Amino acid sequence: GLLLPAPFGNPARAPPPPKKHLAANWKAVLRTASAADALVDDLNRLWRSLSPAEAAAVELCVHPPFVFLDRVRRRLHADIAVGAQNVYDATGPVREDNTGGVTAAMLKDIGCARVLLGHSDRRNRLGETDALIAEKVRAALDAGLSVTLTLGELAWQRKWGLARRTLLRQLRAAAREVPEDAWDRVVLAYEPVWSVGEGAVPCGPREAQRVNEELRRWIRERAGEEAARKVRLTYTGSVDETNAATYAGLEDVDGFVVGRAGLDAKRLGAIVRTLASAGASCDGGSD
Repeated sequence: GLLLPAPFGNPARAPPPPKKHLAANWKAVLRTASAADALVDDLNRLWRSLSPAEAAAVELCVHPPFVFLDRVRRRLHADIAVGAQNVYDATGPVREDNTGGVTAAMLKDIGCARVLLGHSDRRNRLGETDALIAEKVRAALDAGLSVTLTLGELAWQRKWGLARRTLLRQLRAAAREVPEDAWDRVVLAYEPVWSVGEGAVPCGPREAQRVNEELRRWIRERAGEEAARKVRLTYTGSVDETNAATYAGLEDVDGFVVGRAGLDAKRLGAIVRTLASAGASCDGGSD
């Protein structure tokens, strides 16, 4: 029969996976501007020490307290993103004119790329509700920010078999406020609250993978295949340079949100390189 020329390219080839995401939540640990400056200088040295392939494989974002955001953005290497730890207030409704409030537009204007929402500190200590967090998700995305949304269950919820219900309740509320074309600006961070803090035992890699796989399946079934491919699912729960490799190669763990390890550039650099190596292995295996 007649042989037709093969089409250009490879239409069956899957699009490349998104970059691995690594966020460093500074919380309120650094109390002075000079301490923030010193950490930024260390981070700049770290970033310059990476190979081009390592820097291209990982999206690094630091989350300083509000008062240091502008200072950090001006001093930090341009390829490292800066995000806020929250936006608006601990109670709703979301308003643009509350005394002491910080709006999404303000964050965007000073160079913030994203905002961390739904952290267990704010859900469980300050009483932020699923509905309020969902409002913040929509306001941040509408302002052009990306969102890192933390989801997680408490120890008693896991003990009584309520972990899945809790996680999907939190995800469902926020997902309603994510526009169809915005899932590539959303990072989900699974934070089993019982595994967080000094001396806590991290959630095992098999369980972290199982949870993230279920979260991605939920998104696939309700928001579609493209949303499930674009959203990144990370893990946060006592991750550091000594155990990152046990999670980094998992299919549905696309990065980490770290706490204490993010306040030391050397430790953070080790995690960057671990994620970059895992990403390279996955890319190599897909050819």
